[in-house]
Amino acid sequence: MKNLQDTIREIAAQSLARGEVELVIGWEKGDLWWQSYPAFIEEEKEADRLIWDPLCVPNLSRYLLQELSEMDEKKIALFVKGCDALAFNQLLQDNRTVRERVVLYGIPCDGLVDPSKLEREGLDRDLQEVERDGEELVLKAAAGEEKRVPAKDYLYDKCLTCRYPNPVAYDQMLGETVPVEPEERFTGVRKLEELDYEDRFSYWAEQFSRCIRCFACRNVCPACSCIKCVFDLQEPRWLGKATEPSENAFYHIIRAYHVAGRCVDCGECSRVCPVDIPLQELNRKIILDINELYGEYDAGVDPEQEAPLITYKTDDPAAFTES
Repeated sequence: MKNLQDTIREIAAQSLARGEVELVIGWEKGDLWWQSYPAFIEEEKEADRLIWDPLCVPNLSRYLLQELSEMDEKKIALFVKGCDALAFNQLLQDNRTVRERVVLYGIPCDGLVDPSKLEREGLDRDLQEVERDGEELVLKAAAGEEKRVPAKDYLYDKCLTCRYPNPVAYDQMLGETVPVEPEERFTGVRKLEELDYEDRFSYWAEQFSRCIRCFACRNVCPACSCIKCVFDLQEPRWLGKATEPSENAFYHIIRAYHVAGRCVDCGECSRVCPVDIPLQELNRKIILDINELYGEYDAGVDPEQEAPLITYKTDDPAAFTES
């Protein structure tokens, strides 16, 4: 039986050979076991670079912004997991991509491996490859040795709470859909809400104090899709060059409110943060508030659905004109 990786390579090669697309965006393996990077394939013969393994975590939809802007009217094929598809729909709703120029191949995802969890238990020593086999991970070492461990114990926390492991948008679905059995995603938020004001302030002040202002969280976020970011402006300049704690907090809070109602909860901001600031918890706090104030809303599920914070109606019940 043909595995999913073979199917991905075959579809990519066929799409390019037939001239259906000019670029395929998927994943390829890096030099180390934990590196599965975005791959940009333009020729049929390069399709064998594409992979699918438990480490294909980067959200590929974000890369459409630059590629579509540089390729005129050319078409792109994009492989999407559940979180990638949510991000694509959000870009569509924000008018930052064009549906007709993108061919989506959906990949059901039953969770991706967090390398740091393997490293904490010393399971990364001499590790060469990680495979998924049902409910287990197969860890393959350099000497040919194999070890099996429960997959759930080593998945990203964001994968354990994922409610859309099957893509919500696709032109063709590859593979069988997976069960949707998410853990409660607001547990961490509610624990923080139980703290008094001073303790919550101290918690976030400590988190933001570690920020080195690398902007990785912004650069990886599909909801941060502005053509020109306010924090890149020279005049007026909103942030100083020094990483002052107050300005770090200003940056993160402004960015969180900027993506409010548009964050698809993919968790990429937390994943790429080099100092491990739990930014997904900050975004989830706002998601929880939106759900409680305006009703349940999941960004990226339906690009035709009106978003709660960016929709204005003249008969809005809020009394904007009253003093």
